[in-house]
Amino acid sequence: MGSIWQTDNDYERLQDLTDEIVEKAEEKLKVKLPKTYINILKEQNGGYINYNSHPCSEPNSWAEDHVHIDHFFGIGDLAGNEGILQSPYLIKEWDLPENIVLISGDGHTWIALDYRNKKEDPPVIYVDPDVAGIIPLAPNFETFLKGLTYWQ
Repeated sequence: MGSIWQTDNDYERLQDLTDEIVEKAEEKLKVKLPKTYINILKEQNGGYINYNSHPCSEPNSWAEDHVHIDHFFGIGDLAGNEGILQSPYLIKEWDLPENIVLISGDGHTWIALDYRNKKEDPPVIYVDPDVAGIIPLAPNFETFLKGLTYWQ
């Protein structure tokens, strides 16, 4: 797998990620972020990716057999409250489950790290509150990355 990032599109891209930003984000969110997630964000801190889909086992508001994902949220600094640091606000605003970290989404559907039953290396879920509820996508972020694809 080459670079995951679209390098010609800076939308959603944040300042370069430092270990200090990661530590502060983990402290604020009370989670241990997956190393694979941190590693891709050190390459580019959020933005559009070279994929647009991930297969799933259940129908949802997007399709019968896959979900849409074309970007990842980065990790902003505490002052800017950007990227995944918006998770607590968005969870409250959209009435989403507690103990998840939103890594992508558009306000109606979300891709999230699911910390409800696991403190480290959490599964990745699709949250579709209006239609399908919560759909498991991958047992961890690394497996999720390997499943990304481009759906025509």
